[in-house]
Amino acid sequence: MSLNPQTVASKWLSACTSVLQKADANAFANLFLPDGWLRDLLVFTWDIRSLAGREKISSYLSNTLSQARISAVKLDENADLSPRTFPAALNRGTGVEFAFTFECQHGHGHAAVRLLADTDGEYRAFTVLTMVSDLPGHEELSILPWRDDVTGIAERHMQKDYEQWVHNVETNPQVIILGAAQTGLQIAARFKQMDIPTLVIERHARVGDTWRKRYPTLTLHTVRKHHTLLYQPFPTNWPEFTPRDKLSDWLEHYASIQDLVVWTNSELQSRPIYDEKNHVWDVIVLRNGVPVKLRPAHIVLATGTLGRPNIPNIPDMERYHGRILHSSAFPGGEHFAGQKAVVVGAGNSSIDVCQDLALRGASSVTMVQRSRSCVMTRDFVCDQVRGAFPENVPLDVADFRFASMPLGLLKQVLIADQDSAWEANKELHEKLRKGGVNFDLGPEGQGVYPLVFERLGGYWMDKGGADLIADGRIKVKAGLSLKHFTRDGIVLSDGTELPADLVVFATGYVHMREANSELLGKNVIDQTEEVYGLDDEGEIKGSYRPSGHPGLWFATGDFFTSRFLSKPLAIQIKAQELGLMPKDGKREGAKLKN
Repeated sequence: MSLNPQTVASKWLSACTSVLQKADANAFANLFLPDGWLRDLLVFTWDIRSLAGREKISSYLSNTLSQARISAVKLDENADLSPRTFPAALNRGTGVEFAFTFECQHGHGHAAVRLLADTDGEYRAFTVLTMVSDLPGHEELSILPWRDDVTGIAERHMQKDYEQWVHNVETNPQVIILGAAQTGLQIAARFKQMDIPTLVIERHARVGDTWRKRYPTLTLHTVRKHHTLLYQPFPTNWPEFTPRDKLSDWLEHYASIQDLVVWTNSELQSRPIYDEKNHVWDVIVLRNGVPVKLRPAHIVLATGTLGRPNIPNIPDMERYHGRILHSSAFPGGEHFAGQKAVVVGAGNSSIDVCQDLALRGASSVTMVQRSRSCVMTRDFVCDQVRGAFPENVPLDVADFRFASMPLGLLKQVLIADQDSAWEANKELHEKLRKGGVNFDLGPEGQGVYPLVFERLGGYWMDKGGADLIADGRIKVKAGLSLKHFTRDGIVLSDGTELPADLVVFATGYVHMREANSELLGKNVIDQTEEVYGLDDEGEIKGSYRPSGHPGLWFATGDFFTSRFLSKPLAIQIKAQELGLMPKDGKREGAKLKN
């Protein structure tokens, strides 16, 4: 008998509805496979949680399911989310996926479900995502709030409304976002549609300068659908891999088209003071050098998951007569034709810089690889990304489906399937082996994508660099560190001396929490949780949920992460201002940790 996804979905949802009405946590957990996952965004607690296995799901819901008061459960009517079959990973047969809507104590809800057949032939949940999609009476707007097709006012009055809104934001912002790159701008765009007055502060002269000032050959390694900005698709003829300058200009264009209020040439003065009685910050923003006093309720740090450039302190650096740069300030290989170059590090930035130097005529290029790197072809990784973000599926649907796969589970799936990854990257790895590169598929065999969230470093997606390594145009010194500088080069830990006119440190960045310690003050930072990396549930640490300090939020991750999690962040801030959620900065989930 052929599988009927509508019948399978309806049967499971009927059982689910009955269990939810009874608020029976154990019965709800039994709707899952023994290794099933529940990912919850603000439905059962004011937190973001991922629970693996029936025991943890039941424990999580034992004191929260009845309080959630879930009702009005029904299949999602969106044709793109209607029940359909899908091939399950790891040869687990054919599954059924679908979405449903509901109401709950915290607001309107949305859920995504993947079902697989259990050993008894019964379809049970492999993954369930539950999330609050909107707060009643405070739903996200579908178009810009002052447009005349909403207000019915004349065009001249529409401009007046817009100017008044900008004035209100600039004088009395509810939120200040630090950083006007993709994360800060997407969050600001979401907040505007959620009626949260938001001012974005950018220290550079132009929006996009964060990218514009990086090395000229930089190109995004993910496909365009993955790094599309919220609400605003790229033109149909946009390149699949976006280069640095196009992205920089697009961010500037985005801020304008989305009517975001951004102050460039502006910085937050150090040590803002939090007024615990009134739940606001006393801040001074230096705008073009002029101090402006503001009292926002919330500060969102979108200053880059990785903050300021990290250059190790190597002995005798002052003796060196050549040029030392961090990869973020590398001006392009054409400036170093005929010169001897050493690049320290073995991640994406390192191989990009090495490749540019080799192709632009450097007399020698040597990569110093201090520790093992996860290396995969860009095509292999992007084939996985294309599967998650296909061109013919609306972006909000693709985001919803992708978010319904907990990162902890995705990591497990990729580890279990690593044999196929080794096989697919076999040709690449032969080239690397020939050049002496020390490589793997990650410490646990998880591959590149989980490492983006776990470490945001220690990997590269190859797009031709391995060919230059194999033919000797890029030489590799693996498993070594820098011992000290000389007048004309560097000495490695094995005693090898490398002559160099140029040393580029592709050695990463200081993490966001540490990078903002001086700005916010130790007393504030010490109250916050660790930021970035995955916690033991597979959720991103300290991001898009209370940080530990009231009124302070961290926003991290890739384009997808800020695009999708900007909504839960907006809902939490809105809920706090409406008195629905505590303003103490503490995570409810931290109290419920299993």
